Amino acid sequence: LVDAPGWVHDFNRVYTDMFKFYYKILIEEGGKPDGIWVYEDLGYKHRLFASPKVLGELIFPYYAELVAFFHSYDLPVVLHTCGFTEPALDLVVAAGFDAVNPMEHKAGNDPLRIAEKYADKLAFVGGLDARILESHDRPLIRREITNLVEGMKARGARYVFGSDHSISTNVDYEDFKYALEVYREH
Repeated sequence: LVDAPGWVHDFNRVYTDMFKFYYKILIEEGGKPDGIWVYEDLGYKHRLFASPKVLGELIFPYYAELVAFFHSYDLPVVLHTCGFTEPALDLVVAAGFDAVNPMEHKAGNDPLRIAEKYADKLAFVGGLDARILESHDRPLIRREITNLVEGMKARGARYVFGSDHSISTNVDYEDFKYALEVYREH
């Protein structure tokens, strides 16, 4: 990113143009979907892959263009990004994304802190620490889901319940069903 910014711009230009070209065909000939998810990983555990300045110069202008393209079809756009992403959320908002997923706990994100700052700008999908579901500890599961859902509601956040990462095979099916029951109570 730093040593060859021209190459990064060229790469992003080619892919942005390609996505717009083929999504135009898909939408206009195949039908308009309910929304679009853009998949990206912006961070490691506790830090971004690049500084917000570098991301803002080399990556997000292309996201903004792609989001504007999808918005021209009146489609909401969700950014899926794993890793620690909080320092890039101003860029996410400026690019026009409508929602963010998953707000990964173990990477350092705090969904309630994020909602406190961005509830009026973004919707949120996920955010429940998936490790809680692996604990087999029903009181812990209840407490964490209740805190998350009620915390999102208290902040006026538009929220879709889900985990902050893939559900592993260490999650017991009955515990997962229990988690959904607790969510539905709230």
